[in-house]
This record gives sequence, structure tokens and C-alpha cells, in this order.
Amino acid sequence: MPTVNSMDLPQTARVLPTITIYGPRDCPNFDKAIQLFERKGIAYTKIDLEPGDENHRHVTEKFGCQQTPVITVKLEGQRTVHWGGHCMDMLMALVRLCAEGVASDHKEASR
Repeated sequence: MPTVNSMDLPQTARVLPTITIYGPRDCPNFDKAIQLFERKGIAYTKIDLEPGDENHRHVTEKFGCQQTPVITVKLEGQRTVHWGGHCMDMLMALVRLCAEGVASDHKEASR
């Protein structure tokens, strides 16, 4: 899996990204990411993983991720950025994009 960094996320967008977070229920970093999104009012879809289940196979085969949480961010134009593991710089770049980088008239239309 290629390494991603905060520069892979745009600083501005016309529409809110679609965020999906995958992880096992007992993963502290999965919980931390969810708590951050909830504190900041960021919409996301949560998908629980169990070793060997269909969701686990999906993230390992499609995204090549071995660490959780796995976060996928679908941006406008169908471009997707994803990473596995607790990457605070990526989480904060995503929070900035969702909180400050989308025009307020587009935030309401996207929800």
C-alpha cells in the first residue's frame, strides 16, 4: 500500500467527502477516530471488522491495509484516499477539510 500523507487530502472542496471507517470493536484507535469525528460533527459510516470476515477481507484485499482503523475518504470526482492505522496527521487534515474547507452552502446540501 502506498504511503499517504496529509497532502493527499485537498485543503478545500466543493462538497463534503464521504468517510467510511473500518475496525474491530475492541480497537482503541478505532474508538479514538470515531470519538474525534463525533466531537467535530463529521458524518461517517462505521463498519465493524472481525478477523476473516467479509469486511476484513475487503480492506485487506482492496486497500492492502493490515492495520486498523482503515479510513476511506471519497472525494469529489470519485477520487478516494485511504489509510490504515492511527495517523493523527491524516485525521486532523480530514477534520480541517470537513470543518473549514467546504463552503457552508455546500455543507448543508451534502448532508
